[in-house]
Amino acid sequence: MAAAAVGLSPPAVPRVSRHRPGAPRAGRRMNAQPAHPAYVPALDGWRGMAIGLLLVGHFMPLPGINLGRVGVSLFFVLSGMLMARLLFIDKVAIGHFYRRRISRIIPAHLAFIILTSLAWLALGLPITLSEILPPLFFFNNYVLSSAVQFGHIWSLSVEEHSYIALSLVAIAVRAWRRAPLVILLALAAACAAMIIWYQRVYPPGPELYAHMLHTETAAYGIVLSAFFCVLFHRRGVPRTNGVMVPLLLGGGVVLHWWSVPPAIAQVVGVAAFALAVNLLPRAAAPLQALFSLRPLRQLGLWSFSLYLWQQPFYAACLKKALPLPLALAGAAALGIASYYLIEGPARRYLNARWSPARAA
Repeated sequence: MAAAAVGLSPPAVPRVSRHRPGAPRAGRRMNAQPAHPAYVPALDGWRGMAIGLLLVGHFMPLPGINLGRVGVSLFFVLSGMLMARLLFIDKVAIGHFYRRRISRIIPAHLAFIILTSLAWLALGLPITLSEILPPLFFFNNYVLSSAVQFGHIWSLSVEEHSYIALSLVAIAVRAWRRAPLVILLALAAACAAMIIWYQRVYPPGPELYAHMLHTETAAYGIVLSAFFCVLFHRRGVPRTNGVMVPLLLGGGVVLHWWSVPPAIAQVVGVAAFALAVNLLPRAAAPLQALFSLRPLRQLGLWSFSLYLWQQPFYAACLKKALPLPLALAGAAALGIASYYLIEGPARRYLNARWSPARAA
């Protein structure tokens, strides 16, 4: 895709490791299991798979399929599940939820925008304020520009908008003492309807592509995954055989083939990913072991910083300013450096400053 990127930095799995599955409910199916174990290392591996596919899609694209968009979708559904755990299952305080999101995203994001802008100016490359402000304030999924180095922030914009929307749903259902299932399903259906509507209105091309980046369409995977998360928490995860998650993943990837209409890819394909990530915590042991491989999990831990810093090198590679090996090496080096020098330290500092113990 023209200015594609990985979708987000989902909340790190260890932050939800305190989750205790609820007691079995009356009427729960006998073939179901409790929805979520305390900590699932395989989810870090899922994140690593997503960023790996994104990097392949950008730097070594395969003919016929946009693996960059596949990576985005995989991030979105993981994020939706993790947000649902925090807001609707663990029921963390809304202020705490926002503080954690801010500490996770904003420092690394600001550093990336500032340093990239300075680098462009230092190199004598054209850059304008109108190209900086939309990604800086998370609305460049509605205001597109030719600044490829910031093009990937569209997916992070969708994430931020979804944080706000789901937190408002959480506030409402807590006040009304109602389960969020109906609201989440209605939101997912509304997103799917918008996807189908836009495909009917706009012919294939830049305008349709631009509308598929809007939050009202792109948030479909986030909201649907949140719905599955809450549903399985209340009713248990159905027992599945060892091939269900791979089949869903494979089917979702196939539905992202170039010739598949966007509405089918974005509705059916992303739904397969959303179901797969919510089944992964109870997947067969060999699949859990595969996703829990240390290199894949480590790649997942670096994923947000890699997501940020791969884009300028992707832009340079597109313009033939850097050879592929050098561009990929530069993206990896700056991404990993950002994780250890900016993202991690800033998150730990802010979380410590905002911790209840310190406030007391």
